[in-house]
Amino acid sequence: MGRLVHAEVEHAAATPRALEPLFVLSNASLFALHAPALWSARVAFAQPIAPLADAARTRPLVWLAWHRYNFAATAALRALPAALRPTLVMHDGLASRALTHEASAWLGFETFVFRRRSPVSPRAQLVDYMRATGRSIVNLPDSGGPYGVMKPGILEVARACDALIVPFAIAARPSLTLGRSLRHVVPLPFARIVLARAEPLAAAGATVDQCQRALDRLERRL
Repeated sequence: MGRLVHAEVEHAAATPRALEPLFVLSNASLFALHAPALWSARVAFAQPIAPLADAARTRPLVWLAWHRYNFAATAALRALPAALRPTLVMHDGLASRALTHEASAWLGFETFVFRRRSPVSPRAQLVDYMRATGRSIVNLPDSGGPYGVMKPGILEVARACDALIVPFAIAARPSLTLGRSLRHVVPLPFARIVLARAEPLAAAGATVDQCQRALDRLERRL
């Protein structure tokens, strides 16, 4: 069982409190749909995990994957040792609140929720969380589109926390491909899921182009 951690910053409410029971119900529905495939998945790691576990003892990791691997990545990262399993990052807006908060915690992830309606920027909230806890996170750097294009914001967070960046991609068979533009990879029950990663990059010297190339190379290998 994971837990929900909300940013402790000044903020205005993003969703009506009266809807909270409905949000829990919608999270339960998503959890019920997603959990059988996650629990029955056979997960393998294309590269050894031990070096990452050693690195994570002294500095946080920022796992990077394209948004289309969102569902499959949940299954793969859930199979990591608890000490290496990264925090999922959500926001307190309507869609995130309705679908992912409790569901993520029930799946065993620590889930950090940043406040969208706050004078403190989401980036600063995330940096404060990582510095205070020392925890690793997973980020989808093309969220919101254009898809398959690395955005620079997460690099600034990683540099501020002296993190290591771990680009990765997922293969899942059998799986469904949903959506025309994003093409979500959704594992089916008893799927074999393989996580392939690049060598970690020190955030201090990493560039957007380096991360883009690493993610593109991993995608071509699958």
